[in-house]
Amino acid sequence: MPLFEIKNKKAKKINTKEFENELELHQLIDKNLGELFGVQFIKDEHITDKHGRIETLGLDESNRPIVIEYKKTKEKGQLTQANRYMTWIKQNPDSFELLARKNISKFSGEIDFSNPRILCFAQEYSIDDKCLALALGAELWKYRYYENDTLVISREEEPEQLITTKNKEFTIEKIKRESQPAKTIDEHLKGASRKLIDLFNLIDLEIMDISSEVERYATSAEIVYKTSFNFAYLAVQNKNDCLRLHIRTLKDNLIDEKKLTKKIPKSHGYGNISRRLQLFPKDLGLKFLIEDVIKLINQSYETTQ
Repeated sequence: MPLFEIKNKKAKKINTKEFENELELHQLIDKNLGELFGVQFIKDEHITDKHGRIETLGLDESNRPIVIEYKKTKEKGQLTQANRYMTWIKQNPDSFELLARKNISKFSGEIDFSNPRILCFAQEYSIDDKCLALALGAELWKYRYYENDTLVISREEEPEQLITTKNKEFTIEKIKRESQPAKTIDEHLKGASRKLIDLFNLIDLEIMDISSEVERYATSAEIVYKTSFNFAYLAVQNKNDCLRLHIRTLKDNLIDEKKLTKKIPKSHGYGNISRRLQLFPKDLGLKFLIEDVIKLINQSYETTQ
């Protein structure tokens, strides 16, 4: 990923440089987890009895446990280690929660142990890494560090599979990431009206089509859409026959021409998730169009880029 500085309409390539050691990379990311991923830092170098020393533990915006593993270059075993640390969390949820409540000031809410996350950092990944990451539901992040002290991080693409077409020719397609929901989408839609289900499916399809980077997972309360940050929360409210949508903004900046959204009070503690709207099937085509909603969600998605 070459980087160029533009001065007087002329491009000058910025050379990459290396961190002195893995610890320097580790400490830089740890100090900026909130800015990079919306993650609250819990502890680094946590020593366990049987699972080794965990490089970094954190908690994301949805209170999902996070394990972070760092490698300065491409090395084998990174994901195996991270999975071992995740096993510690699953086997010791009480110990993890004690660490979180001890190290995060003003901690609130319940920890979602059903949807933990693994984040790995390295300069490159092998096909074996990518296949294992897909199986584990892990996130692989590549980084480059430049001489002007710029750090660029990007999500590693998923592995590709070779498939046979009807003409018996071979083509390559990306393997689709499977979500690991605590509550399935079908369970969220259980008891919903046919029109509400149709409205959900329309919006869900449009969100997932924004980018291959978008991931979807379900909690007990809502369906969450994310890249490195969560940017949209969609809840099915059968009682009111509507969808409730919460979206991310930057400093509450949002172009909302039809004034579909309302500001979420800061006292609710959602941080950058600052706007909400309710979508009633009966209003589709009258008060709003699907395109109106997707314009808002696209702006929310752009805040994660």
